[in-house]
Amino acid sequence: MIRREEKRRNKGFTLTELIIVIAIIAILASVIGVALIRYIEKGRQAKDIYHASLIKDALAAHEFPSDFQGRDVEYVDPETGEKETYRRGWVYVDKEEIRCSDQSTAIAMIEMGLVNVSDYTYRRLLENEDSPVRWFPSGPDGDYFRRSAIDEYCFRNNLVVKARNTWNTYQLDVYQDDHGDIYMGASASNEQRSGGHSKDEETASLFARKLGFYDAKITPIGEQNSD
Repeated sequence: MIRREEKRRNKGFTLTELIIVIAIIAILASVIGVALIRYIEKGRQAKDIYHASLIKDALAAHEFPSDFQGRDVEYVDPETGEKETYRRGWVYVDKEEIRCSDQSTAIAMIEMGLVNVSDYTYRRLLENEDSPVRWFPSGPDGDYFRRSAIDEYCFRNNLVVKARNTWNTYQLDVYQDDHGDIYMGASASNEQRSGGHSKDEETASLFARKLGFYDAKITPIGEQNSD
């Protein structure tokens, strides 16, 4: 009798029980995997927001010339129909590079230590900041590596976008009105860009709120959330 009882106790799991256990393990692994991916993505988001806040501080601290080398943009108030004109500069960041729209935004980044160039290049940029003609280094210099097709200063370092699913590009903007007053804005996108800027307003709003921007204006490149 004792031997028979031992055999019954030691007969092991049935096939059905094994399938149930494997299914439970698979579900737990899936849940843990999703949670881990979300956790990692939140860490990447936090890294991007930290870098973007440094860019925001750099632009806020810089004294832009009264007629800096930004691009002319026009904003039409949707309620009043009134037009406002601005000089606009930006720092654009994607997964591969950082682009500064003009010498002033590039200088702001250099002075904050967010991009690195030689002393010679820094001095030349300072000397030429008020000039209507932009000066570009003749070749790669520190983090600077090329001039874009629309005359941006392109840099490459660890400041590039880290997030994988939340956004793939973000941008900090500077607006100077006709009185010389400076305003700032932010946007982001998780859309694939081809030949222009995708208007991803949901991602732009999320990114801007994380930087403390809550008021929004719709501009030619989409929603620009400003302070």
